[in-house]
Amino acid sequence: MGKHEKKKSSPTVKSSKSGKTKFIAIGVGIAIVVAIGIGLAISMGNNVPSDSSNSRTVPWIHVHGLGIDPSDASVLYIATHGDFYKSVDGGVPVKVDKQRADYMAFNAPLTEGVPLYSSGHPSTGGNTGLIKSTDGGQTWQVVSTVLDPPVDFHAMSVSASDPDTIIGFDSGERGLFKTTDAGSTWDKFDYPGKYVIALAIAPDDPNVIFAGTPSGLFQSNDSAESWTQLDQYKGIAVMALTFDAEGNLYASTEEFGLAKSSDLGKSWENINRPPDNLIATSIAVDSENKLLYVAGHSASQGYQEVFRGSLDGSDWQLVGTNKAL
Repeated sequence: MGKHEKKKSSPTVKSSKSGKTKFIAIGVGIAIVVAIGIGLAISMGNNVPSDSSNSRTVPWIHVHGLGIDPSDASVLYIATHGDFYKSVDGGVPVKVDKQRADYMAFNAPLTEGVPLYSSGHPSTGGNTGLIKSTDGGQTWQVVSTVLDPPVDFHAMSVSASDPDTIIGFDSGERGLFKTTDAGSTWDKFDYPGKYVIALAIAPDDPNVIFAGTPSGLFQSNDSAESWTQLDQYKGIAVMALTFDAEGNLYASTEEFGLAKSSDLGKSWENINRPPDNLIATSIAVDSENKLLYVAGHSASQGYQEVFRGSLDGSDWQLVGTNKAL
């Protein structure tokens, strides 16, 4: 076991100086037990993959996260409800995970040599806690359960400047949790609003964190100790957040679509929406090739789709969809 993989038999709670709660990670280094079938009861109707190699139809249910491989910008990772995919150069997504699971939150790091991180549900039921992959999503291991029963992060972010810093929001509303030692120990924080939909850590400062909520966008400059609501998007649900390698913050709302801020949320520039008036719930940016990837559901019929385009959204191309084409 590595220095961050010391196994603990049960969680221990400690008080920190700031009054937040300290958790010792449990279940570190335990492989996820994933059995045959995932109990998804997939009923895709006509959304069956075509035999044509040109088909863009993929049998996913929901797309929960996108990420660019930091060592190869042509590779887009796609975390879904049931399987983990990758697309190369905008090609048809291909399933890569060897054992099925629900990847409810997903982060591909901006830094080479850092694992892929996710959270969700194994096929056997329950929650995975924080899991990681060091082979491009083929296999996954438990880093920490964080709580007992394990957390189910639906929003998560990994710091680019300090990859040992990871923050996640438990979908069961048991708290906002942050680790600064790659998952060995965790601090619990109060979270802004009533629920957290999206999280993003500024790439050059792990103390600056943004949270998207059903009631708007919040910012913390003290590593989640306190939160301030920004004027932009007040009273509006922020569906997705991400930073690119250059420090630009991208956001998505159902009402206004996509936008980019180059000054940490003080001002925003609108980005053209993808076809079908897609409501983006995940965003990934390939800064090297100046490409923007978004995933979400079409406003009209709810199909789960992934598009890529230029950074201003002027040239969208379909990557994958669960709509039969």
